[in-house]
Amino acid sequence: MDPKSDTSSENPSPGEIRPRVRRHRGPSAVWILPLLAAMIAGWLVLKSYNDAGVMVDVVFSSAEGLEENKTQVIYRGLPSGTVRSLRLNDDLQSVTARIEIATHAESLLHEKTQFWLVKPQISLSGVRGLETLVSGHYIGIRPGDGPETRQFVAADEPPPAIRDQDGLYITLFADSVNAVRRGSPVYYRDVNVGEVIDYRLSANDDQILVDLYVEQQYAHLVKKHSRFWNASSLEVKGKFPDIDFRLGSLATIIAGGVHFYTPDPQENPAAEDGDQFRLFADYEAAEDGVPVQLTFPADTQLSPGTEVRTGGVRIGRVRNIKLSDDFQALHAQLLIDPRARPLLRAGSRFWLVEPSLSSGELNLQKLLGGQYIELAPGPGSETFRFTALAEAPARLPVQQGMELELISDELGSINRGSPLLYRQLPVGEVNGYELTADGSQVLIHAVIKEKYRQLIGSHTRFWNSSGIRFAADLDGVSLETGSAQTLIRGGISLFNPGNNPGNQVVAPRRFNLYTDRESATESGDLDSGSAGLKLTLEAPQLGAVAVGSPVLYRGLEVGEVSHYRLGDAGRSVLIDLTIAPEHSQLLNGSSRFWISGGIEARASLQEGVQVNTGSLKQLVKGGIAFDTPEDGDALAAAQHFRLYPDRQAAQEQALQIQISFSPGAELPPGAAINYRGQQVGRIDSIRVVSANGARIAKASLFHEAAFLAREGTRFWINEPQIRLSGILNPTNVLFGNQVEALPGDGTDTRAIAHDFIALREPPAYQPQPGLTVELHARELGSIGLGSPVLYRQVPVGEVTGYEINLRGDGVKVYAHIRPSHATLVRSSSRFFNESGVKSHAGLFSGLDIKLASLETLVGGGVSFTTDDLSAPAVKELTVFRLDDEAPPMSQETQGVSQ
Repeated sequence: MDPKSDTSSENPSPGEIRPRVRRHRGPSAVWILPLLAAMIAGWLVLKSYNDAGVMVDVVFSSAEGLEENKTQVIYRGLPSGTVRSLRLNDDLQSVTARIEIATHAESLLHEKTQFWLVKPQISLSGVRGLETLVSGHYIGIRPGDGPETRQFVAADEPPPAIRDQDGLYITLFADSVNAVRRGSPVYYRDVNVGEVIDYRLSANDDQILVDLYVEQQYAHLVKKHSRFWNASSLEVKGKFPDIDFRLGSLATIIAGGVHFYTPDPQENPAAEDGDQFRLFADYEAAEDGVPVQLTFPADTQLSPGTEVRTGGVRIGRVRNIKLSDDFQALHAQLLIDPRARPLLRAGSRFWLVEPSLSSGELNLQKLLGGQYIELAPGPGSETFRFTALAEAPARLPVQQGMELELISDELGSINRGSPLLYRQLPVGEVNGYELTADGSQVLIHAVIKEKYRQLIGSHTRFWNSSGIRFAADLDGVSLETGSAQTLIRGGISLFNPGNNPGNQVVAPRRFNLYTDRESATESGDLDSGSAGLKLTLEAPQLGAVAVGSPVLYRGLEVGEVSHYRLGDAGRSVLIDLTIAPEHSQLLNGSSRFWISGGIEARASLQEGVQVNTGSLKQLVKGGIAFDTPEDGDALAAAQHFRLYPDRQAAQEQALQIQISFSPGAELPPGAAINYRGQQVGRIDSIRVVSANGARIAKASLFHEAAFLAREGTRFWINEPQIRLSGILNPTNVLFGNQVEALPGDGTDTRAIAHDFIALREPPAYQPQPGLTVELHARELGSIGLGSPVLYRQVPVGEVTGYEINLRGDGVKVYAHIRPSHATLVRSSSRFFNESGVKSHAGLFSGLDIKLASLETLVGGGVSFTTDDLSAPAVKELTVFRLDDEAPPMSQETQGVSQ
């Protein structure tokens, strides 16, 4: 081809696109992914090789609880292997588990390494392996020594605990262990201080070795001469009738246990790890006690094993008994608990107690328990030889509680152990009795439990509550007995009058023991401490009220009088009430009480004659009634109420005051005290105090009029006045003179005043609702009290008073305008006298006679006009001039009138 002809291929025409070809050098990127996969695979192979565990074979008696690829080997809580396969061995009696042990646990695989299956175990001593209930069974491992190996035989039971905790490890040896197991507690004075970690036979199989662990904080309690005994505590020894039955705690019965005690710990060296001690069968075999010799008369019926007690607590036993060579004494060797050693003093006393029905003993356990020796601690130096008393002492020492002495003329059915009862609850008991020095009375020794000490005070009273009591009265016949226990053993009851024990007494305090409840109460309330609301009323005298008198609310009995007594200085009587709990809401701080017993009569002209009688029971025993306002205050603590003589006085709740009256107007007892036309009190009594007739009246202000009992209050006698125009205070003509009152303006409204001096005559000015103005005139004329005040001939008020002014040249007239017309009086108002008949005559004008009304003609009157009703209003007691004649009428006014 002609090279020139190919010129078009090398030189493309315009617009033609040709690809550019480049040649690649080096490996392709496609090989990167296979190379990365090969590296990861190699790393996994290497890691699998490095992490591969050690395979071991462990022979188990059974495959129960084992699962391939699930059951783990746990060492100190750390997973250290997994069961990979299980196979049955050729002997068909065992199973081999192939276990992969983690590389970090390979160092544990030695010849004496132990494997065992951990699973939950429930026994009387407790629960073990409880965590497997959640995580499943696992294989435990304990490392041992010896050459490395890969073949092991699993143990059927977990091995003993590792001695790797701080504390003391010792060994006990005994012929038998009586239910001591692994995990059984170790006790010191009933405090758990350790546990049994293992037990096994000795090398020659003639004894049992028990390994104990004592916690570090209690290790110092174990000394070289400490004594240990089995505490599994269910023992029966002896033969009838001397049977020794001992029952320990429920924990030691179920789990067993070991007790120990160290005699003379100060002179005893401390125990060390590995020390061995003998394990005794029981407390007595361990001879853990202080030997004491006690001498009885030779004829005393006593047997070995008899308990020694103090205050009901067992502290020892009779170890053996020996008759003296002369047959005159019986020597008993006692074994006393070392904890009771401080009680062995020269002043301590022992005696033999033989419970019997003749002493009123009702406790079946004590009756069947048989005789025992009682120890009463006393003072003195330590000793270990004693002579027993022939009988219990009359007065036993009291370790806890409050000693009392009760004096009675006779003992009755009271005996040692007889209860002291408060509200039928035992709060103490009789612990002895004896004759007084002169033999005239019986001295009873008793003790009150410490927690009830506060019940005893100087006012406390005691009575013999034994036997049967019979009573009959208007309420019927009553038969009262104590409990069966007090019927047999006797009993003493106590109470505090008014629920107040009085001042605290210093024991031993001597009290009288009354024969029955009535003589103990001395008209007081035996049940003052019973349930219910307690109230106290105060009255000037007791009247018909008695203990048991009913308390009534609207005729319903809701309580009773429980006690009464004289008040301070004997000036009043205090009456205690008990209101039943279900009715306590009927009272509040404003409740009012009055006497409702007997016959109540009242007569007056307004109400006539009223006679009220109570029930027959109230007529005989009296009664108290009460009422409660709805808006009263809440009851205050220890609040006292006043007891009024009747219902009316209770409703009035009068406040007592005293008023001195000058000689003059008559004033009868019973006269009303009025304020603005309403009775607010009465005159109770009047006595003449001087020859000129001066009087002092004792008066009562009703509860709602208490505001009058303050400084500045004025009282005066309101007499009827007969005038031509009418009669003022006409009711006084029929019922006698009465007393009017005006409240004072004392600065302290809370201060109560009790003594007042009455005015000789009514005050000229008496504040009241509306408007009162002061009118000045040259003379009074026919104006008087009650004269009308007129506006355009319409009555709008009245004259309430008048007096001569200070200079004596004029008169002040007080005109009161009713509230509805008070706005008619303005600063432009003018007042003039409308009294009588006014006439005017002239030569040319003729005769002009002016008469306002017939009322003003007879009784006088005052008129006023107000030209400008828009003028400023006036205040109380504004002064106006009282003109004799009315001003002339303006033309405008005349036109209106025409």
